[in-house]
Amino acid sequence: MKSKHDFPSLNSKQADGIRPNGIPYKVLVVEDQEFQRKQIRQILESEKYEVIADVANGRDALKIIEKMGGKIDLITTDLDMPIIDGYALLFELRNNLKYPIKVVFISDETTKGVVEDLVKMGALDFILKPLQRQRLLERIKLAINR
Repeated sequence: MKSKHDFPSLNSKQADGIRPNGIPYKVLVVEDQEFQRKQIRQILESEKYEVIADVANGRDALKIIEKMGGKIDLITTDLDMPIIDGYALLFELRNNLKYPIKVVFISDETTKGVVEDLVKMGALDFILKPLQRQRLLERIKLAINR
């Protein structure tokens, strides 16, 4: 029985990070800047995505991908990082590991040719920094649903 102090839910939509079956999408965040990494994690977790890890370079990302057996729905990655950059990470993912993980780049402005190469290699999107919460969530949702 409702009391006179019960308020209706103002947010009746299901969080974007939850599948229709109730299980969250698994996301790996790859970003060398700690502040950006935490910001992306926080934005994704606010929509109930399960951020399985956030790492600072492609080498650490590849270790996690292998450990998870490729059971990751989406990777967000910067392009320019130390050790293994985002370009090399995507190359490894597509040509050597062959896991069908969706990849979205979140990076500073780059040349049209680089973005075209990334898309040809299988990247689903390229989101420019600085990050805007709503734009990031919209583009991630579009990528997940492709």
